[in-house]
Amino acid sequence: MVIDSFDFDTWAALAKSSPVEFEVRRNYYIERTISENNDTLRLRQLQWQIDNERKRARTAIKSYLKLSSMMWDSFIAFRDAMENPLSRPIQQAKIIQFRRKD
Repeated sequence: MVIDSFDFDTWAALAKSSPVEFEVRRNYYIERTISENNDTLRLRQLQWQIDNERKRARTAIKSYLKLSSMMWDSFIAFRDAMENPLSRPIQQAKIIQFRRKD
């Protein structure tokens, strides 16, 4: 199966007939996509977050709703940043003074 010619029906049939094989292939293509990218750390962190949200969801629909919400939140933040690049407040760190023990 070549991911370049993704066929939803083929993947759906595989998920029904062999869930284990589906997960093996899904993980393979996710890993391949991440490793072929220059920003592997960020993508691994995002995939970790996605995987954990999927595990926490009790049903497929809850998983879908959570991941869809994550996607829209990210899209809206991106859109807002593109429309108003200077509107984001600069966060300042609070500096804590430590006393030196002699």
